[in-house]
Amino acid sequence: MRYGITFGAGVLALALTGCSGVLTNNNAGTGQGEANTLTLYSVSGPEVTDPILAAFKAEHPDITVNKISLPGTGEAFARVRAEKDRPLGDVLWGGSSELYSANADLIAPVELPNDAATVAKDPGHVWHATDLLFQAIAVNTDKFPDEGRHPKTFEDLAKPDYPGGEIAFATPKSSGTSYSLLTTMVTLHDWEYVTRFAKNARMLDGSTAMFNMVKDGEVGTSFINEDLGAKWITAGAKIKLIYPTDGVSSQIGSAGIIKGAKHEAAAKTFVDFLMSKQAQQTMVDQVQRRSSRADVSAPTGLPPVEQLKRADIDAKWAAEQKDEILAKFDDAVKSAG
Repeated sequence: MRYGITFGAGVLALALTGCSGVLTNNNAGTGQGEANTLTLYSVSGPEVTDPILAAFKAEHPDITVNKISLPGTGEAFARVRAEKDRPLGDVLWGGSSELYSANADLIAPVELPNDAATVAKDPGHVWHATDLLFQAIAVNTDKFPDEGRHPKTFEDLAKPDYPGGEIAFATPKSSGTSYSLLTTMVTLHDWEYVTRFAKNARMLDGSTAMFNMVKDGEVGTSFINEDLGAKWITAGAKIKLIYPTDGVSSQIGSAGIIKGAKHEAAAKTFVDFLMSKQAQQTMVDQVQRRSSRADVSAPTGLPPVEQLKRADIDAKWAAEQKDEILAKFDDAVKSAG
């Protein structure tokens, strides 16, 4: 399987070759032969999922969604793998595309009508693009008030005696956000950088803790998904978002239908709805996250994509070498002491 990725001026394209066995679904939502219910494994918070689920319920009142919230993408895929021989979930929603590619044996390749409308596409149809998401450095301006010393780059975060104190960082084994950040760090710098960064970091389990610690002022610096950071700032949180000038980490937010799902028709209806213009407009207006569709404008308050220097990650490496990358991260943390 060969990957190539480009991202610029708001357009992102991912091309994969060598994939096969795709199920084509031109009538998603018929529900024929399936109970009108589905079990959703979600790794995003209610601020992301609730507006979309409300829109889905209004559009498809005959389908019941039973949501099970999980703290991170790593735990979600571990659960799906543990249930592989007897799947209990139907849809996995949240996390970046490379993690779906890395766990492709767990996800059913299904072609859905709205796949054609997204700017990020997996021709193998394992993952389906639900949003485009950038990660920013977050600084708590009460905890770390000296603006002149705020970090501007990833490199600043690894300097000895970093002035912002401890940096909250979720372990990439449990956090898809941190896995994207880790592959960005290694791409921009090297593994020696990761060891230096780890010396300044407080390691946490799950993205939620990483986000909340900077919002609540328990640490002066963290990372955050830009949409959540923008919402918290609007609500009055004393945080500032900084997009590193040496390169910005980003994700193709994704969803997939679990292989062997008991409620496949309802699952297809749901995942296809996530990519619909209606759901994507809700994603922008209420979640404040960038749409995966070219015909839906970016949320107010977020910088245009063309203003950001996006790190050019080797998607093949990030997907296929995940275990090795995580093992090297563990070694770097141990070396940091």
